[in-house]
Amino acid sequence: MKVLLVRPPTFSKSLKYPAGPRFGLPLSLLYLAAILERENIHVSIYDALIDFNWHEINKNKNGYYHIGAPWAKFIKKILEYEPDIIGITNQFSDYASYAIIAAEKIKNANNRVITVIGGPHPTSSPISFFTQTSSIDYVVRGEGELTFLRLLNALNNQLTISEIPGITYKNGVNIKSNSPAEFIDNLDDLPLPSYHLIPMEEYFKLVKDGFPSRFMFEYPGSEREVSIVTSRGCPYRCVFCGNHIHMGRRWRKHSVNYILRHMELLISQYGVKHFHIEDDNIALNINHFEKLLNGMYGKGWDITWDTPNGVRADGLEIHILRRIKESYCTYLIVGIESGNQKVLNEIIKKNLKLDEVHETVKISKKLHLDVHGFYVVGFPGERYNEIIDTFKFAKNMLWKYDIIPHLCLARPLPGTELFKICEKNGYLTKPVIPEIGSKFRTEVFPRIMIKTEDFGPKDLEKWVSNFNKQIIIIILLKTILWLFFHPQVIIYIIRKFRNDINRGIFDALKRIFFGGLFFKFNYLNKNLQKKFKGKKDD
Repeated sequence: MKVLLVRPPTFSKSLKYPAGPRFGLPLSLLYLAAILERENIHVSIYDALIDFNWHEINKNKNGYYHIGAPWAKFIKKILEYEPDIIGITNQFSDYASYAIIAAEKIKNANNRVITVIGGPHPTSSPISFFTQTSSIDYVVRGEGELTFLRLLNALNNQLTISEIPGITYKNGVNIKSNSPAEFIDNLDDLPLPSYHLIPMEEYFKLVKDGFPSRFMFEYPGSEREVSIVTSRGCPYRCVFCGNHIHMGRRWRKHSVNYILRHMELLISQYGVKHFHIEDDNIALNINHFEKLLNGMYGKGWDITWDTPNGVRADGLEIHILRRIKESYCTYLIVGIESGNQKVLNEIIKKNLKLDEVHETVKISKKLHLDVHGFYVVGFPGERYNEIIDTFKFAKNMLWKYDIIPHLCLARPLPGTELFKICEKNGYLTKPVIPEIGSKFRTEVFPRIMIKTEDFGPKDLEKWVSNFNKQIIIIILLKTILWLFFHPQVIIYIIRKFRNDINRGIFDALKRIFFGGLFFKFNYLNKNLQKKFKGKKDD
């Protein structure tokens, strides 16, 4: 049996950072491959998302760029692998259309190939794949490693598919969903991801060319960045979060030894310099988190790290924050969500006290630890004055503590409590699940999907636009003031971005801000000065 794991091409509205495409490692496929290799199953990975030349990229009729291998090249490569079974990953609902197109083209080229799709979106909406295409044979729901392996064993030995938990499939004219699979109890049972199956240097090159997978602090060699996950699941019940659908509500962790061994592999064999720790709740068990921080610090590695998915702001006492700083965290994102305590408690159900947020960010500023904040507005039941409270809170956090805000609009993902509320009350302005198959959506990543008795799309657009303008002014003023006292950074900017400046001042300013200044409050702090002393920019 030959298995091919595929990340299909996708699309993008822009080719420029930060709105352009992201090419991070296909981590889920790497874990799947590792499980199969351990069982001596022949497995390969084809990441079609990075298999392209920039001059091949063209806009489709709806104005979106096809990112990845052109379809003819995609099928040619697929056939070269001669697979018996193809596993397709689909992380986001917006990309479901391309996952389906990939499956249809595969089936058209070789209808004997068995196609399996998995990921967060198929987990939340498995039936939609069967109602809109005949090219998917099976959907793997939830954590895929053990479920996919069981499916392969069943297919190879012609066992009964109905006995495998976590599988949705077509049984004649009926669509059948088996009972959910249990979540993996001991994550250390998983082998380390099979990085040797993908061209690691290609990902690093894309980052160096200006396409990082996440916002990141820049220093010489920082393009050698990867994402890792050290825990899964979250017990909290924020109404907008769909993590529990795919990973469950019970928090499970890798041991500190496993995590350090994982990082050591990436550092020693692939020269990784920066880690995006993608956990949804890395600090839930504060003792475990502290042991991990001590382990990273004690290794003395020449690396940096960040938390792009955010952490809770409560429970981070001064000794934890100090160790976060000492282990070279370039920025910590905290999930604040709302500046109104009532909204946090009764609408978002965050179970977070704003007083604790204040205490955490106040300590962080004293330690010169860069902190950013996630905010979400536009929930059913949220009033105008409560949305304004969030804007005021975010601006205050920026003025007093340099907490750069990341503002999102509430998005009702399938399977979340927010989705159920919106569907029940008729608040959805657009269908949440994209139309998939041969047709292509004309609007990708719709920003505003909720309309209530208290606000509509135009209201939110106006309020958020005004907020963003005010934030830009505040950041501009603070940046100018900071640069005044750090003239050496001005020299760095001129040298680093002179080519961008020659191409146009507007594009240069965007590139400088996102690529050069966004995290420059950290650039000259004492720890990083010492760490990178003597290193020169490329």
